[in-house]
Amino acid sequence: MAEFAGSSHFNWLEEESIKAITIVGICKNAGKTTLLNHLISLRKKGTWGVFSTGIDGEETDFLFRIPKPPVILDKDFIFCCDTSTLDELGCQIVVLSKLPFSVDRPLWMAKTLIPLQTEITGPSTVKEQIQTLKLIQNYGAEKVLIDGSIDRKSIAQSEYIDAVIMVIGANFGTLDEITDEVNRLKILNSIPQSTLVTPNSPEYKFLLDSEEICLYEERNWKPSGLVSLIGNIKPLRQMISKNTEAIYIPGAITDMVYQDIKNILSQSGAQLIVRHPNCLKIRLKRLEFFYTQHHPTALIPFRIRNWALNSMGLGFSDIEAQEFRAYLRAQFPDLNFVDVMELGYE
Repeated sequence: MAEFAGSSHFNWLEEESIKAITIVGICKNAGKTTLLNHLISLRKKGTWGVFSTGIDGEETDFLFRIPKPPVILDKDFIFCCDTSTLDELGCQIVVLSKLPFSVDRPLWMAKTLIPLQTEITGPSTVKEQIQTLKLIQNYGAEKVLIDGSIDRKSIAQSEYIDAVIMVIGANFGTLDEITDEVNRLKILNSIPQSTLVTPNSPEYKFLLDSEEICLYEERNWKPSGLVSLIGNIKPLRQMISKNTEAIYIPGAITDMVYQDIKNILSQSGAQLIVRHPNCLKIRLKRLEFFYTQHHPTALIPFRIRNWALNSMGLGFSDIEAQEFRAYLRAQFPDLNFVDVMELGYE
């Protein structure tokens, strides 16, 4: 197979520990499918799998009605599709199974017999996305690529993801807004995994499954009975004692409660653990201060391994795209951006 420009950015794909990779973007039409096709082309051997947390490879974007690239699969790729795609591909694939949880919208697991272009899809809930990942792996896929999103309803924030590729799309907003968002994501990506609970411990699973704020006191995790910070700052403050070593907050920490939780942490000296760094839904300047002062940790770190950008926004000219690309690369030389629009055969 021919070498692709930008392939050196993704040498880490060959690491044995990297089994599930998700591609996420900061906006719609960020260029995820183009990047997905590039990653698919990098397979050297073995069986890989691919699915989407939405729909990918459709002819036109549902919202903007613009043409979209198909997903290009080589032989021996396991993928998830709907019934219409299954019928369309016919003898080009072998059907492996119907997803047992897809009732209202039947979904199928299939394997390519020849190289082909197709549409891929997948379930909409995190639980079912995890089941789909495990099913593909059970069918023998050594690597699974997932076209996803960064919201909490996506597998991207689950413990089953080994690496994330973040795509910065020009459609997100102004250059200043995009710069702030990249800086915010960089901070979130630097938040370390908590050392207070190990991934294989019962306490780790307890916290992952908990929807309540929990307090760590005298080597035990205690549920507080509080699901959200909103309206519960006073009772939470009353529960905290000199023995409180850490506070686990599974939900979002927003600008609305920022000042209150900041004061609680400052007064108690307790360590903050969030479920995932993206639970910190606070503006950049506040996030910078919060990160520096309180050193939050996470049960599940972000694991962004690569940063990509799509310089071609809706209505962008070639000159504007070049300026966008040059500006971001100058602002963030450490991120070594690969532009999805520059990916091509050398």
